[in-house]
Amino acid sequence: MSNFKSFIVYSIGCFSLLLGFVLNENSSGGAKIDFDYLFPFIESFSLNLENGLKTYISNSGSIIHSPVFYILTSFIYKFTESLVTIKIFYILICSILPLIFYFILKDKFEINKNILLIFSLIIFLSPYFRSSAIWLLGDNLSLIFFGLSIYYFNKIEELKKNNFLNSFLCLFFLILCCYIRYYYCLFSLYYLFFFYQKINKRYFFLLLLISFILSLPAIFYFYYIFLNSNFSNTVINYSQINFYSNSLIILSILLFYLFPFIFLQRSPFLTYLRENKKFIIIIFLIFLILYLIDQFLNFNLINFSPKGGGVFVKIANIFNINQLLVLSITSYLSLITLDYFFKGKRLQNYSLLIFLIISFPIYTIYQKYFDQLIFLFFFGLIKSDTLKLIFLKGKNLIFLSFIYFSFFFLFSLIYYSKGFS
Repeated sequence: MSNFKSFIVYSIGCFSLLLGFVLNENSSGGAKIDFDYLFPFIESFSLNLENGLKTYISNSGSIIHSPVFYILTSFIYKFTESLVTIKIFYILICSILPLIFYFILKDKFEINKNILLIFSLIIFLSPYFRSSAIWLLGDNLSLIFFGLSIYYFNKIEELKKNNFLNSFLCLFFLILCCYIRYYYCLFSLYYLFFFYQKINKRYFFLLLLISFILSLPAIFYFYYIFLNSNFSNTVINYSQINFYSNSLIILSILLFYLFPFIFLQRSPFLTYLRENKKFIIIIFLIFLILYLIDQFLNFNLINFSPKGGGVFVKIANIFNINQLLVLSITSYLSLITLDYFFKGKRLQNYSLLIFLIISFPIYTIYQKYFDQLIFLFFFGLIKSDTLKLIFLKGKNLIFLSFIYFSFFFLFSLIYYSKGFS
């Protein structure tokens, strides 16, 4: 595919976002509600930063989020005085994310670049990516920074020189990401452990110092809100941490995104199942025992929020099927599928999975938290020779992926147009 054709295909994705903006597309369901709730804070910040901040932290629904995205947006709003201009500008910024994903893939998988480019554009089919871009929400900006951190993280192994520069850029963009969305901050521990092994110790401690300096505004902000608001009680109310429940939901969401890729690997996957029967049976028994304990002994191991939960929960609700049963089955299948991809680098990959799960110690888990994040996480951070085999499927990968995620996009449009939540 020529550069011109690649540009045309990419431009079609960008144009689809602008068309969605014109049509007020709300394919994630809650994006318009979030915008209507949060835009008054942008207006407040644009009038007076100090009073805007006081208003922001006095609201229990906003204080658990970082105000940085809304402060930055307020500066642009104050300058342009046009919401339409800001939205179009933000849509163009969000359109960078598929390109960042492409560069991550290009550096990690040495195969046909055209396949990688087309595959990266699958992000344009994400209902959550589209809604965040169209309704001026900060999720996409945080993912752009997170994607850039992954890009430079992978450069550390790729290049033998400039490890300090790549390590710095990796942490720098992760810190920017965390200023928009707090929950990515735990990945800094994974990065730092990796850096400690890879770079000169003097440079490593210099990185720690620089990271601390860059984090000072956040430290001062948390000190301010702890003194001037009821932040600690709000966090406790929103968290209600239950990592087992969250693990079931997150694993089930992961399975949804893994379906087309495991289908392309169905023959070797079946071989893996035959060769790992003991492991598969042990994991099944663990899930079964936990399910029975919760259902019949009333230990309350599992406590789901009435909201969120991902696509499998929504399907269970539509057909009136027990949520716990659905999530237990899908999370079990997800863990087996992940182990197939994780083999060869299990310790590193399972460590990353644990970091992903504990990064969301919140009561209500929404699929939007993981939608594009899973692509960046799975294809950017996970080390697996099996992933390269997926891309060798070429046109079959492109066809199946685009059909699958197009149906998901259409399902989301129809589901939320019917008034479901």
